[in-house]
Amino acid sequence: MLLAAAVVLLAATILVRAWLAGGSDEFNRWVGWANVWGLGVSAFGVVLVVADKLVDGSGRAELGVAEAETELAAVVLAQATVARSRLIGTGEVEDRAANVRFIKGAGRFREVGGAGEGDLESVLGYYRSLSPGRLVVLGAAGSGKTVLVLELVVRLLEQRRRERGGPVPVVISAAAWETGRGFEKWFEGHLAARFGMGVKVAGRLVRDRRVIPVVDGLDEMDPSGQPERARTAVRALNSYMAGLERAAMVVTCRSEEHAALGVEVDRATHVEIVPLGGGEAAGYLLDQLRDEDELSRWGPVLEELENHPDGLVARQLATPWRLTLALTVFRDGGDPAELLPDPASGQEDRSDPVPEDEEEHGRRVERLLLSRYVPAAVRLHDPDGRYPVEKVQCWLTALAAGLDWQARHGRSATDIEMAQWWRPAGQRATRLPHVALAAVPGMAALVAGVITRTYPLLALAVPEWILAVSMVWRLVPRRLNVGHLVTRRGLRRLTTWLAFGLVSGLVGGLAGGLAGGIAWGLVGGLVAGLVGGLVAGLIRGLMWGPMWGLTGGLAGGITGGLAGGLADGLADGLAIGLAGGFAGGLAVGLAAAFSDPSPEPVSPQDVIHADGRFGLTLGLTFGLPSGLVVGLVVGLTVGFASGLVGGLVGGLTGGLTGWLALGSNVWLRYHICVVVSASRGRTPLRFGAFLEWAYRADVLRVSGVAYQFRHRQLQDWLTPRTRP
Repeated sequence: MLLAAAVVLLAATILVRAWLAGGSDEFNRWVGWANVWGLGVSAFGVVLVVADKLVDGSGRAELGVAEAETELAAVVLAQATVARSRLIGTGEVEDRAANVRFIKGAGRFREVGGAGEGDLESVLGYYRSLSPGRLVVLGAAGSGKTVLVLELVVRLLEQRRRERGGPVPVVISAAAWETGRGFEKWFEGHLAARFGMGVKVAGRLVRDRRVIPVVDGLDEMDPSGQPERARTAVRALNSYMAGLERAAMVVTCRSEEHAALGVEVDRATHVEIVPLGGGEAAGYLLDQLRDEDELSRWGPVLEELENHPDGLVARQLATPWRLTLALTVFRDGGDPAELLPDPASGQEDRSDPVPEDEEEHGRRVERLLLSRYVPAAVRLHDPDGRYPVEKVQCWLTALAAGLDWQARHGRSATDIEMAQWWRPAGQRATRLPHVALAAVPGMAALVAGVITRTYPLLALAVPEWILAVSMVWRLVPRRLNVGHLVTRRGLRRLTTWLAFGLVSGLVGGLAGGLAGGIAWGLVGGLVAGLVGGLVAGLIRGLMWGPMWGLTGGLAGGITGGLAGGLADGLADGLAIGLAGGFAGGLAVGLAAAFSDPSPEPVSPQDVIHADGRFGLTLGLTFGLPSGLVVGLVVGLTVGFASGLVGGLVGGLTGGLTGWLALGSNVWLRYHICVVVSASRGRTPLRFGAFLEWAYRADVLRVSGVAYQFRHRQLQDWLTPRTRP
């Protein structure tokens, strides 16, 4: 009602002023303001009509929780299938994994069921026998914990698809967990960011326990020997309830690090993966060999594994990760017989080595495989020589050093998140250029306004500059989904921000018009009254004439000046305020309406690309309307030429502010980070393309919206301070 009354009041004011215009120029000026006002009102009316038709009619309804759960399950299944096939393959997608076995831990209380042992093939049945479904998977480094839980996730989701129901398991990197926040709140935000879904929908899924957290890598949360974050995480997981019992979840952790925690996941069954035997390792190798040449070269190793299933070689190839390393390294060339014990060591019975010889052999094999893995991966996956081995080694070492920095500063020790990589790359070196670039549009508008004496442009420049600089400190990746505009939520956001913009413009215009009108009226009235009164008084007489003339002139001048100033100030202020409010409300409303889409796959690269698209769209929807408003205001008050300049400059600077500062600040910060890192030789200039290539070369893997090293052991090897 207040908004409708304001619309009628302003329309009546414009009509009266046009009727009382003293000449054609003034009449045309008020007709121009009427057009500006009519444009805003008509556009707002169209939006309301469309909203009414789509929301109350048969238009697309807001995404429901059940529909979001189904879409989330489809996305997670697709991602988990790809992640599993890449982890069990050696340089290419694979469908058969080593059938790792696990046994239930002995001597633990408060377990929730499960047989004494199981394996990869039976993991689904094993998990479904637990009540509640709380499973902790332990094992040595590289033993296959992540592969096991991915197998479980894929099988659970395939069963859900067949049975048309059930909670959705989602693998999350424990290292990415911000333990300073409550687990439930963090989990909601993580789902929203990772799958591009609405925060409220994600919150409903978490609160209703429609999502099972699969927390992978509890041991990767802290620097070695300081498991404070991991302890906090376990306590939080023990407080995660579903009604009267603890909520379902799956957790993985290395056995040694889990024992050092001093606290464990309660009401859960703990299982530990057992090493592969020599026969199992030989069977996996035979399944992976591609031709007779490879079979011939691997012959001595296969024979050793079969003849000594508990010997030195079998112990060094007892995990899927070690088998992957060996296959990749020797697929590039060389003789796999290097894995055999050195005869010069004096060993006679390889199945019963002395401890010193076993330790020495283990160090040699580890050094051999890890030192050759990256060069082999480069040669196998870069036949054109685009990435020299030396540079790749240098860049990967810089990535490992950055992760080490993150671990020492309470952040993820494994996640290479592109939107946050500016922190280890150099916070000051990236933040200062960002502030400078974000302030450029506002400063340009300020300079242009001073040079051309275009005061509305000056009024636009100051808030642009303040807004741009303030937004630099709030880096939140944004996404754009045009289809969301026709949902109830999208239309509600658009109309709400339009109404807010018009009301804000109305209030601001009234306040500005009153202040400006009173100020200019008083000044004009005082000057006119003083001069007119003195002149009139001098004409009437030299004694009393000036006094009476001055008094009467000041009284009349102030009265007339205030009346005229208020009339002009209110009309101008209302017109400018409502036009500006409409433009700003439309821009922010469109940005809010386009965001918050349904679940969809979001890759690490998508986060940056989506933020850039969001900012570009915001710049167009913010810059063009603001430029139009500034141009019309200046043109109607000053002249066409000044209006053209004001519109062009205002539109350009407003668009750049919307793009670089309001919409794409994550995109801009990332590219500044890349340039800074490349100038220091730490990363290539095409950083994103390199990360994607490293993922395809099996040096990195994808976990949600972050890249990770293929294995933590490879990351530790590349970290300068931890390399032996």
